[in-house]
Amino acid sequence: MNDKELFETHKEAVYHYCLYMLRSRADAEDVCQEVFVKALVADRSGIEYVKAWLMKIAANECHSMLRRRTNGEIKEKRAFWLGMPLRSPQSVEQAYERIETSGEFEELLGRLKPKLREALLLYYMADLSTNETADALGVPIGTAKSRISRGLKSLKKLTEQESAMPEKEGEGRASSY
Repeated sequence: MNDKELFETHKEAVYHYCLYMLRSRADAEDVCQEVFVKALVADRSGIEYVKAWLMKIAANECHSMLRRRTNGEIKEKRAFWLGMPLRSPQSVEQAYERIETSGEFEELLGRLKPKLREALLLYYMADLSTNETADALGVPIGTAKSRISRGLKSLKKLTEQESAMPEKEGEGRASSY
């Protein structure tokens, strides 16, 4: 497969994977570009599963980006909290409103453990087989299957928790006042 075919065949899968992992179009575009730069200069002669190999590069690049982002956020939060006067925590209503508005799928995905989220994204979003997913993750096939299964169970549990939350007073039922 030549360079143009490699890019044209796999660009969307790599980009979507990066987008779901990083939840930022700009970061996903940057990482996707880096993935293909690395892939184009690498020796691809001995690679059996090209898509899995690309996704492994993407996974590594996403992990690096997330690590850099997390380290930066920790530093920012620390600086922010050190400069803030002590105050009471947000009200129950504010906390509930924030949880209620963040029930989207991407948010739920973001609440999964990174290893589970990564396995689900590779398997379902990148449409890799379990063998290819295991190869991309660098784990045995049983581990990949387990992560996919546990990820689905976690998503189901999070979805059930979201739908089981009590309604806000005045919405969908009469107030007792």
